[in-house]
Amino acid sequence: MNSPPALTAISRSSGLTLAEVLLAVALGAVLILGLVQIAAATSTASALQRNLAQLQDRARFARGYFAAAIRQAGYRPEPWNEAFDIEALDNASRDGFTPAGDRVAIRGWSNLNCFDNRNPVEDAEGRPAFFLRESEFRVNADRNLILTCRYGSGPDKLVVQVNQGIVPGVESFQVLYGDDADRDAQIDRWVPAGAWSDPRNILGTRVGLLLASDEPVAEPVAATFSVLGRTQTAPADGRLRRVFEFALAIRSRSG
Repeated sequence: MNSPPALTAISRSSGLTLAEVLLAVALGAVLILGLVQIAAATSTASALQRNLAQLQDRARFARGYFAAAIRQAGYRPEPWNEAFDIEALDNASRDGFTPAGDRVAIRGWSNLNCFDNRNPVEDAEGRPAFFLRESEFRVNADRNLILTCRYGSGPDKLVVQVNQGIVPGVESFQVLYGDDADRDAQIDRWVPAGAWSDPRNILGTRVGLLLASDEPVAEPVAATFSVLGRTQTAPADGRLRRVFEFALAIRSRSG
């Protein structure tokens, strides 16, 4: 039985041609591709911001450790007492300790041990006694900035209390020393370890760190960085890298 003409016309007008279906599929694919690209870009930007914040946090963390050690360098509770005479920069401080950078060893008298706890040993007046505290910073083969802290009643009685990594991803660790060559209480030049006129004339330090992120977040392109005037070439691994530099005064010498 034949369908009425009106019903046949409605059925034909409600269907889709093959061309229309293909056009709809193509438009849907373009929209999906656009959404995927937006999601990928958002994910990349989020990873970039997360890793940048991580590097900044690590730089602040490292600066805090250095600042505490440098401020205490050469401190003598009784400057007139020769028993407390000590050199702020230990002989272990020298340039080029590892390919990644320097080693710094700083000494000062403190009544707080390496854990910043009060010395349980008391002096004649019942107060925490001042012991020698030495902080050494270096970078190991795993690119970790290592802090080794020793504490004891004298140079030959130092005991290791802390030996641990404090900042990962350190690709370069450089240190310059502020040399007061004419002893006018002003820094005349910045020199690497051993290039000073007299270690007793060092008034402060400049520390440079090249930090790398834990994960790749950028295009894998090799790059060159300058850390306190020293060139460091980074591999094309896509990791985010930033240089952080800061200056710190030796409190016992700078006032």
